[in-house]
Amino acid sequence: MLMNMNKEVESSNSKLLEELWVVISKKLNTTIGVVRFRSICRLWRSLLAPPPTSHNLCIQHSKYLLLQTKIYCIQPSPHDHNPTTSSPSNKGSIIKVFKNSKSSKLHLFDLFTNKRIQIEETNEKVLNLMNFRVVELFELYTQSHSENDIKLRCVSSCDVCKVCKVILFSIEDRRMVFALHNDKEIKVSNIGESEDITLKDDCGENNYFDDIIHYKGQLYVVDKMGTIFWVNAFTLKLVQFSPKNMFYYVENRHIRPNWDKRVNSNLNKKQLVEYDGSLYVVDLYINDERYYKRGYFLKAAFVEVYKLDQEWGKWLQIKDLGDVSFVLGRDSNFALLAQDYYGCEGNCIYFYHESKVSCFNLKTSQPKLADNFWPSPTLFHPMSG
Repeated sequence: MLMNMNKEVESSNSKLLEELWVVISKKLNTTIGVVRFRSICRLWRSLLAPPPTSHNLCIQHSKYLLLQTKIYCIQPSPHDHNPTTSSPSNKGSIIKVFKNSKSSKLHLFDLFTNKRIQIEETNEKVLNLMNFRVVELFELYTQSHSENDIKLRCVSSCDVCKVCKVILFSIEDRRMVFALHNDKEIKVSNIGESEDITLKDDCGENNYFDDIIHYKGQLYVVDKMGTIFWVNAFTLKLVQFSPKNMFYYVENRHIRPNWDKRVNSNLNKKQLVEYDGSLYVVDLYINDERYYKRGYFLKAAFVEVYKLDQEWGKWLQIKDLGDVSFVLGRDSNFALLAQDYYGCEGNCIYFYHESKVSCFNLKTSQPKLADNFWPSPTLFHPMSG
């Protein structure tokens, strides 16, 4: 994806003194902020050196690479009145960006598939970040064979495609990789070492987990029953952090999962989301029943959301998220305030299934296709010339 960061504004000999621009430039603490500052004009480029190449962009691990991607919130600039680049409401969008450590080019990737979005897929349109305010939200890692192809290819003999989430966790002088596989096992290894350990409890009975999350500086996993465990990174022991979710046994009569089909992650999956300092579990269930809607045959889906009350040690079933929506992405789950983002509806869960982004409304208990959520059509405008 072409991201035009070289817009020249030679009229930048503004009323501000050069010394003031130097002070402002020193306040920039993100790579994207430095790039945007230097792209304004020659004077500003002379005041600030290019961002240093981070050794964390591409980390060699075992036979594979760990590639760093970042999630940004971008909002149309209040000074940009171009109708092709800003929506009437000036709502923002979420983008996922990968920076190639060799070429320093920025590439746009799909939130749900990690597939690089090519120019031809956007009808020869471009995303010009000079037209937006950009805020870095968080960074992620994914396994790949090459920097040039971050997409996890579906090849049965490829170990990379068996990994659905990777967390790089630092503790003392070690950097550890926690890789959640599609068979629901979590493999733990140290950077620079090929040997890995399968995460399991002391009895060795519980070694299948639906999700893993980095929460308040620690790692947590959730099992098929919705029980959350804290991971002791020193000993790799599991400590039960939440009670079992009794709602699951009492109310989920519609869910009849076959526990022997662990490889099928779409059958019944618990996913962890952090919002407002609390941990939530999203219970996503998709059965084999299909229905026809808007030209597509879709599988019936059902979602329930639970919040962990850590003070009282109990689960609360959440029927209404208000203006908040949860996004179950490829590498991470996160929460959004719907009113701030184009095409995003409140009280909804966004997830990817059968090559499409779906939206489940907790109030109506109905899924639908989320055509306008990602990628937002207001991001792109035709190439000039």
